[in-house]
Amino acid sequence: MKLPNIYEGNYSRLIILPVALFIISLIIVLYLSPIKYGIDLRGGTLITLQLTGPLDEIAAKDALSVVGQGSILISKYRNPVGDVAEIEMSTDERIKMIDTNLELFDAKMKETEQVEIDLANLRSQYNTEQKQETADKINQTQADYEKKIDELRAIGKEIEASANSIGVTDKMGEARDAKVLKSEITGISLEAKDKYKSNIMNALAGVTKYSSYSVEEISPTLSNFFIGKVVNMAIISAILAIVVIFLIFRTLVPSLAVISGAVSDITIALGAMGLFGVPLTLSSFAALMMLVGLSLDTDMMLTIKTIKRGEGTAKERAYSAFSTGIAMTSTTLAGFGALFILGVITRIPAYYQIGFVGVAGLIGDLIATWCSNGVLVLWYLEGKLPKFLGKPNK
Repeated sequence: MKLPNIYEGNYSRLIILPVALFIISLIIVLYLSPIKYGIDLRGGTLITLQLTGPLDEIAAKDALSVVGQGSILISKYRNPVGDVAEIEMSTDERIKMIDTNLELFDAKMKETEQVEIDLANLRSQYNTEQKQETADKINQTQADYEKKIDELRAIGKEIEASANSIGVTDKMGEARDAKVLKSEITGISLEAKDKYKSNIMNALAGVTKYSSYSVEEISPTLSNFFIGKVVNMAIISAILAIVVIFLIFRTLVPSLAVISGAVSDITIALGAMGLFGVPLTLSSFAALMMLVGLSLDTDMMLTIKTIKRGEGTAKERAYSAFSTGIAMTSTTLAGFGALFILGVITRIPAYYQIGFVGVAGLIGDLIATWCSNGVLVLWYLEGKLPKFLGKPNK
């Protein structure tokens, strides 16, 4: 079936829909329903249970609220073995405190080790040179070392207090050696995390039955690392895409048309994520990055075919690109749609998130590319844009 030529007649009206969608999506993301981070980006505990009995979600939340602090999200799905429950718990404040103090302890440990090295070097010089000046430096460095040990012990006491509140009974010794202190604190921290996981599983054992389980702890430090990588990847990808696009077209309007298409797709997808409560996770971020590539593919094809080719009129070339692009996007949309349906049926979060973002973004791509970019390119070729934006090469 032949598609109608959407660029015949008053095609300028087409731009109203993508602009409206873009503005609505921005309002949703910024004000109405900001996107939440998934557990891999915000940190927390993920418990997966292979159920052998029913799970009362209210009873499970009540039992877990006694063990930990923060939000609890429970979802269930089926796999070939049977029913599965996934429980997301935000990171307990006591675990956060332990991780924060461990980072501080490690930083202070490096300073202490350096002072220890300096002290050993000074003692070596004193044994050979027997100078009073060296002896004074040794005394001062020894005092610095003792001060660092006191600081390490103070941090260790904070970690010990957090661990004890979770149920750990081990205590720090009276050691004044940095390496011994580090060994003690590391052991207490690991035992605290193991005890916390044990408390969670004991609480769940009282409200449901399961044949197997897994507990995955994502620390705030690791989640911050993931966020940093995500942001860096997005920035680098954007810069590279912009550079390549401007090198290809060397004029402002076609380049901006292609870039605006990718921005609109991402914004519309984010708006849909905020509206339907789909979190930003490593999976959904990967889908967003795929959308950028798919968007640039159709936008470049439209712009190159309409501007750089000479056969027929500009509207006929834009329509030809439209016919090809609809076929390209439709096949990809079907693939994402199948993944989305599979995610809904199996309730596997990664499938659902990637499928949802792909479907929402590609629907946005259809609207943004052919109703916005197509109009901008035709305006450019027909001289309807302000002169300072440049004129097409004849």
